[in-house]
Amino acid sequence: MFHRKCLMTLVLVAVAVITLAGDAIAAEKIKTLLLGGRGHDWRGFHAVISEVLAKTGDFEVTLSDQLDDLKAQSINRYDLVLFYGSGGNFTDAAQEKGLGDFVSGGGALAGVHATDAFKKSDLYWKLMGGRFTGHGGGKFMMRIEDKKHPITAPMKDFEISDETYRNKYHPDFQLNSLARMDRGDEQQSMVWVQQHGKGRIFNTTLGHGKAAWDNPSFQQLVVRGLYWAAGREPKDP
Repeated sequence: MFHRKCLMTLVLVAVAVITLAGDAIAAEKIKTLLLGGRGHDWRGFHAVISEVLAKTGDFEVTLSDQLDDLKAQSINRYDLVLFYGSGGNFTDAAQEKGLGDFVSGGGALAGVHATDAFKKSDLYWKLMGGRFTGHGGGKFMMRIEDKKHPITAPMKDFEISDETYRNKYHPDFQLNSLARMDRGDEQQSMVWVQQHGKGRIFNTTLGHGKAAWDNPSFQQLVVRGLYWAAGREPKDP
């Protein structure tokens, strides 16, 4: 009887340890590097999106304007790298290599209004899928094209005031469009996903300024996209 009780106690303890470990893994935050420092109001974007992400309880966001944070010794501290804004070029080959190795090795990558950047880098173009060629602007409808993808499955078409980025796609990129803009002759995709090696990439060319950032559907799209890129089940903000 004594041995049976001891065995039962050990089993209960083991179950409790496994449960606590599982809860700890589930509660682990997605460590996110938001890289700004170039064109557009990257501090303003951070102020809005970091507050939205904080409310989920699942993200830990670090804002940086230092490209050296892309080097291997720094980037590997993160689960997800989010680029925002235009302009800039890599100043050290180790920055570009760090980013490429991070994503191909399974790191998550996302871009928001970030295809007009790093135009000397073929790798950045390949990872983002598209490279900015021009834009219009104003109010337009976004049409959800992929109603089965985990990011956009629960979303409905929405109206937004924003820039209407046009892009030239990288020769190695196959467009998997989740949503496109719809305004007369402007019908281009503005949300897509792809995989690079073991890493997932979410990209939206929406997000020029506060009128877009404050749009609840934009926030829903970005938050769900970041969850998906990080390998988590997407949730609404």
